[in-house]
This record gives sequence, C-alpha cells and structure tokens, in this order.
Amino acid sequence: MYIFRSTQVPNEIFDQWLPYLNQAQLKVLMVVIRQTLGWIDPKTKKRKRKDWISIQFFVKRTGLTRKSVSIAISELIYKELIVALDNRECELRQPKDRRGKKRIYYAYAPYFRALKRKTWVDMLTEVFTYLPNTKQTPTKYKETYPNYNYKRQTDRERYYELMNNKPPPKYR
Repeated sequence: MYIFRSTQVPNEIFDQWLPYLNQAQLKVLMVVIRQTLGWIDPKTKKRKRKDWISIQFFVKRTGLTRKSVSIAISELIYKELIVALDNRECELRQPKDRRGKKRIYYAYAPYFRALKRKTWVDMLTEVFTYLPNTKQTPTKYKETYPNYNYKRQTDRERYYELMNNKPPPKYR
C-alpha cells in the first residue's frame, strides 16, 4: 500500500537500530532518508541514491545544534547507517575528511551500497563488451599489419612468376 506524500522508511531501522540510536542520531538519519529515499526522479522513476545536504539544513530540519548534528553524523557513519561522500563519490569517513569540503553528499548506506554492488553478469558483460568505434575517421587508432616485406611487382612480373615460377625476361 502506498500512502500519498509519504516517505517509506526501511524496516531495519525500526527492527534493529531503534534501541541503539539516540534522539539526535535518529533525527539526522530521518532527514537523510527523507532527502534520498523520499524523492523519486521523474525521468528515471527511481529514488535518489544520494543528496547534497548542508549542516545548516540538518540544523533547520532537526532543531539540533551544529555540534550535535556533527557528532550524530560521525556516529551514524561509524555504525554504517549513512555514507558521506564528496563529489567524486569517495567516502568521507572521518570528520577531518569532511572538514572544509564545499559539498558533502549523504546517502542511506545499505541502499547506496546495494545499488553500487554489481552482479557477476554485469561485470562479465563489461569485460566482454567491445565499445564501438564511433569516429568516422580514426585519428589516433592505427591498425598495425605484420611486416611481410612485399616486393612491388608489375602485372607482367607477377604473371610470369605465377606461370613459370621464373623471373620474367628483362626488356630494354
């Protein structure tokens, strides 16, 4: 059943993690889930994998101080419930890694890692799929042919060689 204008929260948070999360951690986790799993891209019809969320946005949404938001983020990353990423999708696990970054993307870790994981079929198709050469005239791609040292011959020389297996007579 789908409830209009609502966010689906994974059951694992209620079943496994709820007793072990304090109020600040739960608030920050709910904001991350709302900003990622709560949105569906209209083009792809899929949920967001990650979203850029500033500390100030966490402060406004949760009502917590900057320090308590930062501590809650660190603890959730340690518990592997959320992932902090830079713009190249490198994980920022420590507070010193996140310090000074202009944009930090956050994601709900189990969902993010499940989408990032590839199956054997995906990996094999990447290995055995040849990309087409889309250039009309290749500039840097050059085929190398084996060097057989062919001797240029005229038609007459080639004809005599095939017919007689002898070199043709020389004309003056």
